[in-house]
Amino acid sequence: MATREEEEEKRQGEDGGGCHFAVRTGGHMSWSGASNIGLEGFTIDLQGLMLETEEGQGQGEERGSDVRAKLSKDNKVVSISAGARWRDVYSVLKPENLTTVGGRVGDVGVGGFLLGGGIGFLSAEHGFGSDNVVNYEVVLSNGSIVHANSASHPSLYWALKMGSTNYGIVTRFDMMTYAQGPVWGGSQFYSIEQAPKLLDKLVKFTEKLDSDPKAFWGLSMAWNPATKDYIIWTLQTYLKPEPYPSPLWDDFAAMVNDSTTEPLVDMMGIKNLVDITEEFQDADPGKHGRSRWLSMTYRPNARFHLDLHTKGIELFEPYHDHPGVHWAVSIQPIPKRFASGRASLTNGGNPSCLQEGNGDLWVMLITTDWLDPADDEVMNSNAETLLKWAEDEARRRGLFHSFIYPNYASGSQSVIERSTDPEALRMIQEIKRVYDPNRILDKLWHGGFKIPLDTNEEEEEVKDWIYDTSRTEL
Repeated sequence: MATREEEEEKRQGEDGGGCHFAVRTGGHMSWSGASNIGLEGFTIDLQGLMLETEEGQGQGEERGSDVRAKLSKDNKVVSISAGARWRDVYSVLKPENLTTVGGRVGDVGVGGFLLGGGIGFLSAEHGFGSDNVVNYEVVLSNGSIVHANSASHPSLYWALKMGSTNYGIVTRFDMMTYAQGPVWGGSQFYSIEQAPKLLDKLVKFTEKLDSDPKAFWGLSMAWNPATKDYIIWTLQTYLKPEPYPSPLWDDFAAMVNDSTTEPLVDMMGIKNLVDITEEFQDADPGKHGRSRWLSMTYRPNARFHLDLHTKGIELFEPYHDHPGVHWAVSIQPIPKRFASGRASLTNGGNPSCLQEGNGDLWVMLITTDWLDPADDEVMNSNAETLLKWAEDEARRRGLFHSFIYPNYASGSQSVIERSTDPEALRMIQEIKRVYDPNRILDKLWHGGFKIPLDTNEEEEEVKDWIYDTSRTEL
């Protein structure tokens, strides 16, 4: 039997003797090990990473002050530290009546959100958050720092739009900004009995969304441990100060104005996006002790989502009296403009399988929360069982789509393989070989979703290299 020292020598020979590590930004993914590591290594925490301001930028900061986000002089681009949270960004953009395609909850981390694509309030019109990044500052596996954009390292720039932990440590994102004044939005809570009507109306809403992509409407069917009941939580925004704009919200307006179907709680109003991000965070009924997220995508269908919730009741209801148990099945529309890749083409597209030919889609999220470690096995197992049922049943009904939104996924899911088409997968594997030829980041960097080896790669021996800025791009 090998000694501990011999095992360590063997490990160092396999990975070049480097230290194992993880990288944490502000946080997004919920699964253990997504952005942290145990005693076998260390975690690089980017939350203290700041940007240096310049005099006269109009942000009330002296030259040399440290900030997490800053605007360009023409206000067209916002530079963001990878360790920032979205409230840091919005606090800089709000005074200038600007926004960008960022998180819908202020506490979400910028780095994790953007390296998983990122779906925000503006996504129906402008695609993933990463589709709106114009430049990445990134530290490569050999220690060099490069700027990846449409003119410099364009292949790396494209790949980083769903880059996860594969190409390097991104330290700064430069993003396009958009003019944004007051909006109409907020949350509503309905009794679970309204689910069939709300889901039917959400199908129609999704069909209309392509013609008016300034809207967002999400729905969560949840067990609320505080009230000991099921509840429907809806999150809605329209990027103009217009309540229930027609024709998008015609069906919902009728429900709100009917005393038999009106919401139990109505928090809709004219607000700004910053207020809504904080409201969405406060309104979430989950307790978030221990948690498991799983995700899939399917074609809009009200009956399927009702059946999914019924299956969830069968699995989780026996544990409702256990400490902190909360679970939900949530959906958000991905209209044709977004699902077909049209929204991302302005900035060169991305590696996802959301490409031409897709119709409207719904991204579904299973969330489970609990407090007692003794419930770990059953809660994780039931979440996996519910996802398997959903995927099998969606295939049987002809509703299944392969895309898995990385930011809602679990580490057990095949995110890269499922979320790219074969040609895009081949391309990101090739880009990986250029920027991390010995797969040092796979061997040393724990967490995220790794690009799978191609069929020949395990047998190839790639030579060491030193990055040359004159190197020919792919």
